[in-house]
Amino acid sequence: MIDLLFKTLVDLKEPAILWRLFVPFIAAIILVSLMGYGIFGVFLVSDLFTENPLVQDATTWKTEAEQTIGAIPFIGGVLLWIAGVMVALIAGVLSILLGSYLILLFAMIITGFMTDSLVKAVHDKHYPHTDYQGHGTMTGMIGKVLWFGLLLFLLFIVTTPMLFIPLVNIVWFWILGFLFFRYMLVLDVGQVILPEQLFNEVKQLSNWTPTLAVAALFLLSTLPLVGLFVPVLAVIALSHYYFDHLSTIPARESE
Repeated sequence: MIDLLFKTLVDLKEPAILWRLFVPFIAAIILVSLMGYGIFGVFLVSDLFTENPLVQDATTWKTEAEQTIGAIPFIGGVLLWIAGVMVALIAGVLSILLGSYLILLFAMIITGFMTDSLVKAVHDKHYPHTDYQGHGTMTGMIGKVLWFGLLLFLLFIVTTPMLFIPLVNIVWFWILGFLFFRYMLVLDVGQVILPEQLFNEVKQLSNWTPTLAVAALFLLSTLPLVGLFVPVLAVIALSHYYFDHLSTIPARESE
């Protein structure tokens, strides 16, 4: 894993890779800003949101719960304060994670359009004598990613109570995000470089070298703005791993 990350960082000095590192950065900031200050801002103050029965019921339930707890002698106010602090902490942590995931998602989508050129840049620099031919189609990949994303979303809905458990909520939310991040990038890079049979051999989560390298990079996405660079770094890391694996095929077949 360390060797894979080192190769990735060394490649950042290459002009063909370096300029591509900043494309998702610029584009994602523009898109997230437009959504954050435009679409979401309008939505949250629109009648569609404020007059929604679910929102109104939740507001009524919150008010009644505060009145009931506040009426408890001596400790009612303390309980309300503790509950308020807990809600604020949970909301703050989840907001940070959701914000970083939103930025990361845009960066992943933008990077997806550059995967072929990034893979080619890594290939031409380090593996010029290793031929590669991928498999699958863009439509097929999008379908698989959407299906996997839907499954993770349903899992998120089912495990919603875990979000109210301090620390557990952070770890679980991180794991769900990582699983989607890894699945999308492994599928994207793998389809460009590897034939289907070989891809099926190395795509498993238990293939620890690429999994741990991608996990280390994904962990960086929680830092402000760093998530904009993470998908490009992950594509480079996976390209190195798959080309290294692919380059050993002739040697293994001759044994």
